Amino acid sequence: MSNNKEHSNPIRKSNIGNFLKEILTGEFFSNRFLLKQTGVIVFAVVLAFIYMNNRMICEQSFKEIDQLRKTLANEKYIAMITESQLLHISRIGTIQELVKSKQLNLIEENKPAYRLKMTKEE
Repeated sequence: MSNNKEHSNPIRKSNIGNFLKEILTGEFFSNRFLLKQTGVIVFAVVLAFIYMNNRMICEQSFKEIDQLRKTLANEKYIAMITESQLLHISRIGTIQELVKSKQLNLIEENKPAYRLKMTKEE
């Protein structure tokens, strides 16, 4: 049994050694098998580049989406503050206080507003 292990081990080492030698010397790239598979290898490399490019574009898009979401949240907050300020200013009590503080001689009308109807005469 030890003879089988001794014989298989040098063969295995020589196969790995030959394979490494073929890669380092460039003989591996001139094999017929490899030459037949160049189309598949080129296709795989092109797919790898497309995958990497697509991933980079997706990451940039996600970063932009996150930035736009933060901007939208800030703008909503500003709009809410502005709306509440405008609602406060447009209240009747606030308007009356402003008229009194500016000393404008405006009087609030007690009668409701009405429309004038005009007929078109030819």
